[in-house]
Amino acid sequence: MAVDDLAWADVTPRGGRDSLGEIYCLTFIRDVDAAEALRRMGGLPGTFATRTWSDVGDLDNFDDGYPEMAMALPLGGWTVVFEPDGFNGISLTSALSHGTEALSVLRHDYASPAFAYAVDGVLITGFDPTCPYPHLRYGADPDRLLSHMLEVGFAMGDNEDDEDGDFDEDDDFDNNHDRPHGRCLRLIEQFTGRLPTFEALTGPLMSAQIEPWFAEAHKDPAVRRGYDGPVDAVTEVRRLTSLHGLTDTPGLADALAAAERGEPVSIAPDSSLGEHVRSWLTEHRRAGRASNGGEGRWRMTEIERDRAFDLGLLARALGAAIQPGPTAAG
Repeated sequence: MAVDDLAWADVTPRGGRDSLGEIYCLTFIRDVDAAEALRRMGGLPGTFATRTWSDVGDLDNFDDGYPEMAMALPLGGWTVVFEPDGFNGISLTSALSHGTEALSVLRHDYASPAFAYAVDGVLITGFDPTCPYPHLRYGADPDRLLSHMLEVGFAMGDNEDDEDGDFDEDDDFDNNHDRPHGRCLRLIEQFTGRLPTFEALTGPLMSAQIEPWFAEAHKDPAVRRGYDGPVDAVTEVRRLTSLHGLTDTPGLADALAAAERGEPVSIAPDSSLGEHVRSWLTEHRRAGRASNGGEGRWRMTEIERDRAFDLGLLARALGAAIQPGPTAAG
């Protein structure tokens, strides 16, 4: 499949042309089925169903809580997870690769596009597909994919003139902005041997609401610092639950006590505490979309939005508190 056959990966969604849009993520995981791929991404029990791309789009509203959705397509020994308007796969690639390997490509026209390749929990190579400079690749082995990248047409200049004096920074920049996501998919094809079609990705597929908080990945720390440095995550959980009358949340005291003892803590999404975490994250999403001019902009008061943002911080602090290692938040 030539890059030209993958125009839908890069084309601007105008004029009725096939396009996945200006923000999407495609994540390929080897030797897992569709249901397992979604579970690895934090697929929530009770949300698994066959849906089309249009069905998923219909859920993007205030009443449904602006859920983060993913669709999974089996692909001959691999499963590709499609996130319309989503980007979780690129940050979860390492976690998704435990016991196998995973590749992910993110198109995000308003932020940072990215590609990632990971094996058994380790990020091997990551890069911005629009950037021509090899020294900006990262991971345990940044050069692992270099020959493959050249083969699919990525330009690999550097910051200084090459020996022939013909390096042109502008030419390399322009080249890598020409169908970069299609090139990433051609790169992925060298691992999978196959690629999805636009029609397959947008047709009826197994799908689920995903909540990366429940994925087996490092949780983001709560972002608050005290006068003396980062705030302990358990302390931050207790502060926020006290502030919002949530100290009696079922299962919370036991989880914090176990975390303080250094014991492993797992919170299932369908447990009582997990259900509360899900509600906190949903309110946080509603507040974020409302603040950014979403259709629910006038359905939350300022007080409700402030509380919802605190609930998002509470979920992050709890995630930091229960993972192994230091519990400093910040």
